[in-house]
Amino acid sequence: MVPFHIDVIFKDQAVGLEVEQLDYLADREGVISYDVRGDSRHAVISVNIETDPQSPDFTFEAMQSADEAFSGEELVIIIEAIRQHNDEAGYPFERLPFVN
Repeated sequence: MVPFHIDVIFKDQAVGLEVEQLDYLADREGVISYDVRGDSRHAVISVNIETDPQSPDFTFEAMQSADEAFSGEELVIIIEAIRQHNDEAGYPFERLPFVN
């Protein structure tokens, strides 16, 4: 997929991140994975793109090495910035077709 750039604020400091959507479509649960790089750190975040990050039902998974770890708070900031980028770009999200 095509990488894009987002700017986020971590502890009152602007940080630029390069993000690449890894899945073409969301899976059955509405999850899409993103590769996030920047600030000398790297994470692959799997997030439900249909659930608001401020909702108590919001969950995500992040794979990252211990020495590159974004905090949970930073990951939520990244997810919100990705959602905002996608909303502004007008990207529609469709789920993978499944045969029952």
